[in-house]
Amino acid sequence: MNNKHISCAVVGGLIVLMMQWTNVSYEKLKAANDSEVISRSSYDSAVIARTAEQRKMVILKRKTEVVRKYLSQWDPYINQIKSAQFGEAFINMKIKQAKIITISQTFDTVERENGLAIPQMLNAQIVLEDDYVKVFNWLAKLESSVPSARVSSCKLTKGQSGNDLKMDLSIDLPIVKVKERKVNKT
Repeated sequence: MNNKHISCAVVGGLIVLMMQWTNVSYEKLKAANDSEVISRSSYDSAVIARTAEQRKMVILKRKTEVVRKYLSQWDPYINQIKSAQFGEAFINMKIKQAKIITISQTFDTVERENGLAIPQMLNAQIVLEDDYVKVFNWLAKLESSVPSARVSSCKLTKGQSGNDLKMDLSIDLPIVKVKERKVNKT
């Protein structure tokens, strides 16, 4: 083997290596192009799905606008009682303002299921005895000042003297932990 044969073998080897490197590079480029096509189609389908969901949201907002306005009017009443202590003080203040005789009162906080709009309820069990007009007016004023309260039971019996009325009352007040809301201007 002379120098010409060796140089031809080296050049042939280099040509084979260059062809192999070109083939590998071409396969990588082809795989990258295929990946780009798949990614672009995924992106396009995601954009189409997002647009469809935005349209659904706009339609839903239009359909529920009246209901949302009505419910937003109740926000101050529902968010009125922020803690159990505040609810107890509020009821005691209403009783003192009306100057009604309180026989007994107990307050219990009732935890509700997670994920509900109203996570806690304050259950107030109150026994009042006074003139029937004062007792009924007090209950009416309490219900008008806290319209989100629910009277779960009310037992009326005759009081100890003439016009007196004994009211055994159980009231549930919603306790809502107010979170700061982000206001959307859409």
